[in-house]
Amino acid sequence: MPIYKTKRNDDLRTIASIFKLPSWKYLYQINRRIIGDNPDLLPEGIDLEIPEWDSTSGDEKIREKGVSPFQYTGGLRYAYPWNPVSITLTDSDGNQIEDFQESRPFKVFSRHTGEVIIEGQIQSANEFRVLLPGDENDFEFGIKDLPLKIKGELHLYRENEQ
Repeated sequence: MPIYKTKRNDDLRTIASIFKLPSWKYLYQINRRIIGDNPDLLPEGIDLEIPEWDSTSGDEKIREKGVSPFQYTGGLRYAYPWNPVSITLTDSDGNQIEDFQESRPFKVFSRHTGEVIIEGQIQSANEFRVLLPGDENDFEFGIKDLPLKIKGELHLYRENEQ
């Protein structure tokens, strides 16, 4: 298996994407013993095992049998446009922050349109898990009264925007 040494601000989703893996969760399961219980807190400088992955669509194997994949699928292709995003809130030293005394509102905004995609309440530092239509870099995240720094970029809660 190939090995990848993690760098500062790496996350499993990006690493999985680099190696064309279908999900960061598969990468996490293989490396869970070295990563620990929280996949959002990826230590810098660890060696991750990168699994080999067959990224074919399966059509090649059907053609090997002498039949048309179109006959079996009707030309349909499956797509999963919504991607899971998980963020654990940490202090500047990388330690998970304490849970909040009271729940706080959060919003996720589209960087392209400014539209609020998702909003809700958060109580715990490790419960920020959402499904987003596209890549997490297309969005801004905001938690009321808590400036966020994600991959070196400041994210603020915007009160008056829809």
